[in-house]
Amino acid sequence: MMALAIGICYLLLAAYLAAGLILFHRHRLPRGSRFGIVNAATTRDDKIWQRAHRAAAPLLGASAVLCVVNGFAIAALTGEHAISVQLICALGTAIFTGIVYWAARRTATVSAKKTN
Repeated sequence: MMALAIGICYLLLAAYLAAGLILFHRHRLPRGSRFGIVNAATTRDDKIWQRAHRAAAPLLGASAVLCVVNGFAIAALTGEHAISVQLICALGTAIFTGIVYWAARRTATVSAKKTN
């Protein structure tokens, strides 16, 4: 049951990331939106906002795909698997997804700072 709940959380995170990417690609992601990468460097003006998100889009997409794949994989774990296996899978996925998302945020910030 815990694996199913964790899998659903990953799928919800994937939906959140995908919504931000869709809004960005349709030019409907306003500066400072909760679906975007908000920090002092990326929110200076609209041109910088767009450039930062264009640079981070591939990594954000990869993070969303990771969440979908791992969400289904973790949700597929059955009761036969020990709770420790479920938690180790979830923790490993969380760490890896977090690293990819951190890289996307860092890429956006560096891209925004290059605009000076």
